[in-house]
Amino acid sequence: MPVNTSSARDIYEASWFQPEAIIPTALIMTLTTIAGRIEGDAPTLNVPYIGTEAAAQLVREGDEIPDGGISVSELHVATRKVAALAAVTNEANYSDDMRTMLGTGLAGSVVKKADAVFLQNPAPAANESGVTGLFNLPDVVQAGTIDNANTGLDPIVDGIAAIATNGGTPTHIIMGYGTWAALLKLKTAQGLSQISPDVANAPVPQLFGLPVILSAQAPADAIMVTCQTELISAVGQVSAASSDQRYFERDSTLMRSTFRFGYGVIHADRLAKITVTLNYTDTTK
Repeated sequence: MPVNTSSARDIYEASWFQPEAIIPTALIMTLTTIAGRIEGDAPTLNVPYIGTEAAAQLVREGDEIPDGGISVSELHVATRKVAALAAVTNEANYSDDMRTMLGTGLAGSVVKKADAVFLQNPAPAANESGVTGLFNLPDVVQAGTIDNANTGLDPIVDGIAAIATNGGTPTHIIMGYGTWAALLKLKTAQGLSQISPDVANAPVPQLFGLPVILSAQAPADAIMVTCQTELISAVGQVSAASSDQRYFERDSTLMRSTFRFGYGVIHADRLAKITVTLNYTDTTK
């Protein structure tokens, strides 16, 4: 259900939607733990979290229960705004079906850019705040390299193990389509595929019990194993607005959509990155 607003920040009436309804496939919505909502242009969100868990102990009946030593910390989540703009003729805008199609197209553009920022945005300069892409995060576990030297999928196994050893629970494996294609071509010493056809043909493929999330916005030379509870996000509403004033002489309407989001990491050593240097050739080019 959209919420119509008209305020000083928007000259023209805008509609605001919950992102779960408009862009449910955005990776920030599916791979992170949403800890708060960003209202308007608020650039940051401070999220409390348990830095050190309390140590539970066996205690005799009637004995004093010792302090477990719990500590509470705060995660600073910086956000950025993604926006898309499109001009359409008023003849096209008169059609309900066309307006729906255009709105879907704008939402798709927002999802594509939001995914690119979430996965590959460069780290901001030291004196700036912003979103660092998942694959550019410092201090994550470097779990090894998958190459043509018969290492197979072992580095992914090592990454999963390292996350669990460091106290996390691995939840997702993220990679690009080209990387997935290269993994599907890996063979055993007997010439069999290392990834079974059942896995390759599944609607949601899995490796070692974890769902494989494929994204065109992921880099071609890396795989990331994540722990969803360690990725804390803040999201705002998706705005949709239009104006027929700017292109009045062209008999056209301008459509705009925006989405503000950001995320932070509690324990970086509960994420693992695997480098991929397989000789994969894209025959579609």
